[in-house]
Amino acid sequence: MFEKVKRSSFMLIAVGAVAVVFGIVAVAWPAATALALVLVWGWYALVDGILQLAAGVRSGESPGRWLIIGMGALGVLAGLVAIFRPLDSAIALTWVLGIWLVARGGVQAATAITTDVGSSRNPKWLLIIGSLLWILGGVLFMANPGAGAVALSGWLGILAILWGVFLLGGGVMLYSSGKRER
Repeated sequence: MFEKVKRSSFMLIAVGAVAVVFGIVAVAWPAATALALVLVWGWYALVDGILQLAAGVRSGESPGRWLIIGMGALGVLAGLVAIFRPLDSAIALTWVLGIWLVARGGVQAATAITTDVGSSRNPKWLLIIGSLLWILGGVLFMANPGAGAVALSGWLGILAILWGVFLLGGGVMLYSSGKRER
Protein backbone atom coordinates (compact mmCIF):
# COMPACT_ATOMS: atom_id res chain seq x y z
CA MET A 1 0.00 0.00 0.00
CA PHE A 2 2.78 2.42 0.90
CA GLU A 3 4.37 1.93 -2.53
CA LYS A 4 1.16 3.09 -4.26
CA VAL A 5 0.91 6.14 -2.00
CA LYS A 6 4.59 6.86 -2.52
CA ARG A 7 4.23 6.69 -6.34
CA SER A 8 1.13 8.89 -6.25
CA SER A 9 2.76 11.43 -3.97
CA PHE A 10 5.86 11.60 -6.16
CA MET A 11 3.64 12.15 -9.21
CA LEU A 12 1.87 15.04 -7.46
CA ILE A 13 5.20 16.51 -6.40
CA ALA A 14 6.65 16.17 -9.92
CA VAL A 15 3.61 17.73 -11.62
CA GLY A 16 3.52 20.47 -8.98
CA ALA A 17 7.20 21.27 -9.53
CA VAL A 18 6.71 21.46 -13.32
CA ALA A 19 3.70 23.73 -12.84
CA VAL A 20 5.68 26.06 -10.56
CA VAL A 21 8.58 26.21 -13.05
CA PHE A 22 6.16 26.88 -15.94
CA GLY A 23 4.47 29.57 -13.86
CA ILE A 24 7.74 31.28 -13.03
CA VAL A 25 8.75 31.25 -16.71
CA ALA A 26 5.34 32.61 -17.74
CA VAL A 27 5.53 35.43 -15.18
CA ALA A 28 9.16 36.25 -16.02
CA TRP A 29 8.62 36.22 -19.82
CA PRO A 30 4.90 36.71 -20.50
CA ALA A 31 5.34 37.87 -24.11
CA ALA A 32 7.43 34.82 -24.99
CA THR A 33 4.92 32.60 -23.19
CA ALA A 34 2.02 34.07 -25.19
CA LEU A 35 3.96 33.48 -28.39
CA ALA A 36 4.82 29.91 -27.37
CA LEU A 37 1.20 29.13 -26.48
CA VAL A 38 0.01 30.42 -29.85
CA LEU A 39 2.63 28.28 -31.61
CA VAL A 40 1.66 25.17 -29.63
CA TRP A 41 -1.99 25.81 -30.45
CA GLY A 42 -1.08 26.38 -34.10
CA TRP A 43 0.68 23.03 -34.36
CA TYR A 44 -2.24 21.34 -32.62
CA ALA A 45 -4.74 22.93 -35.03
CA LEU A 46 -2.59 21.95 -38.02
CA VAL A 47 -2.25 18.31 -36.99
CA ASP A 48 -5.93 18.10 -36.01
CA GLY A 49 -6.92 19.64 -39.34
CA ILE A 50 -4.79 17.15 -41.29
CA LEU A 51 -6.32 14.25 -39.36
CA GLN A 52 -9.84 15.57 -40.01
CA LEU A 53 -9.07 15.97 -43.71
CA ALA A 54 -7.86 12.38 -43.82
CA ALA A 55 -10.95 11.17 -41.97
CA GLY A 56 -13.21 13.10 -44.32
CA VAL A 57 -11.51 11.73 -47.43
CA ARG A 58 -11.60 8.16 -46.07
CA SER A 59 -15.25 8.37 -45.01
CA GLY A 60 -16.48 7.63 -48.54
CA GLU A 61 -19.90 9.06 -49.27
CA SER A 62 -21.09 9.50 -45.70
CA PRO A 63 -23.54 12.38 -45.10
CA GLY A 64 -21.18 14.56 -43.04
CA ARG A 65 -18.15 14.04 -45.24
CA TRP A 66 -17.95 17.58 -46.64
CA LEU A 67 -18.46 19.09 -43.21
CA ILE A 68 -15.53 17.06 -41.85
CA ILE A 69 -13.38 18.04 -44.84
CA GLY A 70 -14.36 21.71 -44.41
CA MET A 71 -13.50 21.64 -40.70
CA GLY A 72 -10.20 19.93 -41.52
CA ALA A 73 -9.33 22.58 -44.10
CA LEU A 74 -10.24 25.32 -41.61
CA GLY A 75 -8.03 23.67 -38.97
CA VAL A 76 -5.10 23.45 -41.39
CA LEU A 77 -5.56 27.09 -42.40
CA ALA A 78 -5.86 28.29 -38.77
CA GLY A 79 -2.82 26.25 -37.77
CA LEU A 80 -0.70 27.60 -40.60
CA VAL A 81 -1.70 31.18 -39.81
CA ALA A 82 -0.86 30.67 -36.12
CA ILE A 83 2.49 29.07 -36.94
CA PHE A 84 3.61 31.58 -39.57
CA ARG A 85 1.96 34.69 -38.05
CA PRO A 86 1.98 34.02 -34.30
CA LEU A 87 1.91 37.66 -33.20
CA ASP A 88 -1.12 38.42 -35.37
CA SER A 89 -2.76 35.23 -34.09
CA ALA A 90 -2.19 36.18 -30.45
CA ILE A 91 -3.73 39.58 -31.09
CA ALA A 92 -6.69 38.00 -32.92
CA LEU A 93 -7.30 35.55 -30.07
CA THR A 94 -7.16 38.43 -27.58
CA TRP A 95 -9.75 40.28 -29.67
CA VAL A 96 -11.99 37.21 -29.60
CA LEU A 97 -11.62 37.05 -25.83
CA GLY A 98 -12.42 40.77 -25.52
CA ILE A 99 -15.56 40.42 -27.64
CA TRP A 100 -16.63 37.40 -25.61
CA LEU A 101 -16.11 39.29 -22.34
CA VAL A 102 -18.22 42.23 -23.55
CA ALA A 103 -20.95 39.88 -24.80
CA ARG A 104 -20.93 37.94 -21.54
CA GLY A 105 -21.20 41.14 -19.52
CA GLY A 106 -24.04 42.37 -21.72
CA VAL A 107 -25.98 39.14 -21.34
CA GLN A 108 -25.41 39.13 -17.58
CA ALA A 109 -26.59 42.75 -17.31
CA ALA A 110 -29.69 42.03 -19.40
CA THR A 111 -30.44 38.97 -17.28
CA ALA A 112 -30.00 40.95 -14.07
CA ILE A 113 -32.33 43.69 -15.29
CA THR A 114 -35.04 41.47 -16.77
CA THR A 115 -35.30 38.75 -14.14
CA ASP A 116 -36.75 38.99 -10.69
CA VAL A 117 -34.00 38.12 -8.24
CA GLY A 118 -36.53 38.07 -5.45
CA SER A 119 -34.89 39.19 -2.22
CA SER A 120 -32.89 42.01 -0.76
CA ARG A 121 -30.10 39.55 0.11
CA ASN A 122 -29.44 39.06 -3.60
CA PRO A 123 -29.76 42.55 -5.11
CA LYS A 124 -29.58 43.17 -8.84
CA TRP A 125 -27.00 45.91 -8.47
CA LEU A 126 -24.31 43.34 -7.56
CA LEU A 127 -25.02 41.41 -10.75
CA ILE A 128 -24.95 44.63 -12.75
CA ILE A 129 -21.61 45.66 -11.22
CA GLY A 130 -20.25 42.20 -12.07
CA SER A 131 -21.46 42.55 -15.65
CA LEU A 132 -19.84 45.99 -15.92
CA LEU A 133 -16.54 44.43 -14.80
CA TRP A 134 -16.85 41.79 -17.57
CA ILE A 135 -17.52 44.55 -20.09
CA LEU A 136 -14.63 46.69 -18.79
CA GLY A 137 -12.26 43.72 -19.08
CA GLY A 138 -13.40 43.09 -22.65
CA VAL A 139 -12.97 46.73 -23.63
CA LEU A 140 -9.48 46.76 -22.11
CA PHE A 141 -8.51 43.65 -24.10
CA MET A 142 -9.87 45.13 -27.32
CA ALA A 143 -8.26 48.54 -26.70
CA ASN A 144 -4.79 47.01 -26.48
CA PRO A 145 -4.83 43.36 -27.58
CA GLY A 146 -1.02 43.00 -27.51
CA ALA A 147 -0.87 43.97 -23.85
CA GLY A 148 -3.93 41.81 -23.22
CA ALA A 149 -2.16 38.72 -24.59
CA VAL A 150 0.86 39.43 -22.42
CA ALA A 151 -1.35 40.02 -19.37
CA LEU A 152 -3.12 36.70 -19.96
CA SER A 153 0.22 34.94 -20.02
CA GLY A 154 1.20 36.57 -16.75
CA TRP A 155 -2.08 35.54 -15.11
CA LEU A 156 -1.68 32.03 -16.47
CA GLY A 157 1.77 31.96 -14.88
CA ILE A 158 0.41 33.09 -11.51
CA LEU A 159 -2.33 30.44 -11.65
CA ALA A 160 0.24 27.77 -12.59
CA ILE A 161 2.42 28.73 -9.63
CA LEU A 162 -0.53 28.54 -7.24
CA TRP A 163 -1.70 25.22 -8.70
CA GLY A 164 1.83 23.84 -8.49
CA VAL A 165 2.23 24.90 -4.86
CA PHE A 166 -1.04 23.17 -3.95
CA LEU A 167 0.01 20.02 -5.81
CA LEU A 168 3.39 20.07 -4.09
CA GLY A 169 1.70 20.47 -0.71
CA GLY A 170 -0.76 17.69 -1.48
CA GLY A 171 2.04 15.39 -2.60
CA VAL A 172 4.08 16.02 0.53
CA MET A 173 1.01 15.50 2.74
CA LEU A 174 0.11 12.29 0.90
CA TYR A 175 3.65 10.99 1.27
CA SER A 176 3.67 11.87 4.99
CA SER A 177 0.31 10.18 5.63
CA GLY A 178 1.41 7.06 3.78
CA LYS A 179 4.60 6.95 5.78
CA ARG A 180 2.62 7.17 9.05
CA GLU A 181 0.31 4.31 8.02
CA ARG A 182 3.26 2.06 7.37
